[in-house]
Amino acid sequence: MITYVKHDEEFHGIFKLINGEEVLGKAVLTSENNESLAFIQDPVCIQIIDKKLDENKMMRGIGFHKWMQLSDEEFFILREKDILAVASMSKEVMLMYETFLSTDCGQETGEEKVKRQQRRRADIKEVPGYLGKVNEARAIFERLYNNP
Repeated sequence: MITYVKHDEEFHGIFKLINGEEVLGKAVLTSENNESLAFIQDPVCIQIIDKKLDENKMMRGIGFHKWMQLSDEEFFILREKDILAVASMSKEVMLMYETFLSTDCGQETGEEKVKRQQRRRADIKEVPGYLGKVNEARAIFERLYNNP
């Protein structure tokens, strides 16, 4: 029984499997017949990307790819006997994971990207603390400076 993770609470987890794979996803652990089961939603694997820049420099990055690339399933069940270790994702990895999912697992079109970026932008007119335009403020300061 996996006892070092809260059961029946969703979390962003990293699962190291006994075959060596690392699977990331939103997960819930439950107990059934004295065995822990992990229900993982939208599982992904890490993809390491190395690029040689010149003789002495190398660039390394990471990305994600779907765990089971030929399946349309969103949920998978892992048995305790297949799990070697469980950890929670760091905030940075969680943000990268959620961004990957929001781009439909990296299959985002140009139009979808523009729509996503527009949803993230704040309308300046609605942001609290917005007092005016720079040109208007400049005119006020120039009047104050020229007419003491």
